[in-house]
Amino acid sequence: MNILVLTLTAALFLAAESGGARPPPHGNFAATARYVLHNNGWGSLASTSTHPPIQGKPYVDTFSVSDGPVGNSTGVPYLFFSPLERTVQDLQADPFATLLVSEVQSGYCASVKWDPEDPRCAKVHLSGNVVPVPEDETDFAMKSLFSRHPIMAEWYKMPDHKFYFAKMEIEDVFVLDFFGGGQSVSLEDYFKANP
Repeated sequence: MNILVLTLTAALFLAAESGGARPPPHGNFAATARYVLHNNGWGSLASTSTHPPIQGKPYVDTFSVSDGPVGNSTGVPYLFFSPLERTVQDLQADPFATLLVSEVQSGYCASVKWDPEDPRCAKVHLSGNVVPVPEDETDFAMKSLFSRHPIMAEWYKMPDHKFYFAKMEIEDVFVLDFFGGGQSVSLEDYFKANP
């Protein structure tokens, strides 16, 4: 019961934070991808495991994510990593990963009584290499993540965890937002879309 209350509270907070914006209409796949990423606080990141007994097989974990402060979407997923995390260790061996974000977190799907698995509750898959953020981008990555995940500022003060900022260099965008299968989106369309 407490988990349900916390989940609903987080969804309402994110919906309020995004201004309660409605999703783009079906068919505007690039805008949908940007909308879903910008209105999410977390996603599932899949890597190739380096750890026995599942070495070489898929492994997935959840991570907080931000593509920019509220109202300043870049389309680039920023993450906050510690090398103590299993997925981060996997990415050091093979940086290619897929990030899944779902519209369910915004609260919109629940408001129209759609199950999280309902295809109309949009899901976005972003695939590419996850790399450390270059030094000249660190301030923006920090602002993007800390403004949406304030607790991270406290984690940053934990020297033993060696936290650092990372981002995905997107190579593929795939959107499912309706019945009948998903749609690939070109990187050009994705980055020029307005969420």
